[in-house]
Amino acid sequence: DPVNGLAAPDGQIYITRGFLDRFNNGEVSAAEMSSVIAHELGHVALGHTKRRMIDFSGQNAVRTVLTVTLNRFIPFIGPWIANMAVNMVAAGMSRKDEFEADSYATALMIKAGLGVAPQKSLFTKLNKLTANSGSAPAWFLSHPKTIDRIKAIEANEIRWTGFIS
Repeated sequence: DPVNGLAAPDGQIYITRGFLDRFNNGEVSAAEMSSVIAHELGHVALGHTKRRMIDFSGQNAVRTVLTVTLNRFIPFIGPWIANMAVNMVAAGMSRKDEFEADSYATALMIKAGLGVAPQKSLFTKLNKLTANSGSAPAWFLSHPKTIDRIKAIEANEIRWTGFIS
């Protein structure tokens, strides 16, 4: 089962069965689960989920126009190029949203007195669980690389608390 959390456009937050199973068997701590919920709350509070629905419609329109246009000039590979270009732009927007939701979660975790250690340890665990070896180029990834996320969390922690835990 996939290990993930997600926020729906109506503000509901979902945790996958795979995540709950790992929580129930002790692989994920309560503080780490709190960091996931804080992250998904960030997506809701920052309007990412609603905006993504609008972005998706726009991406489909751009994809269609590019596909038709490029196919006239570069038959067969034009649609592939159009799809790749739109996916790269969408992935970049998604990574930005992920960093923003991470920052929101960092603030909530600090204010709740849990600190950022659960956030950082969870990202390390997720990296192993999803076998994210970092082999794909960053511009194709919908989520930032784990090391970049942890560096951003630590930068926010220093800015907000004056130290790294």
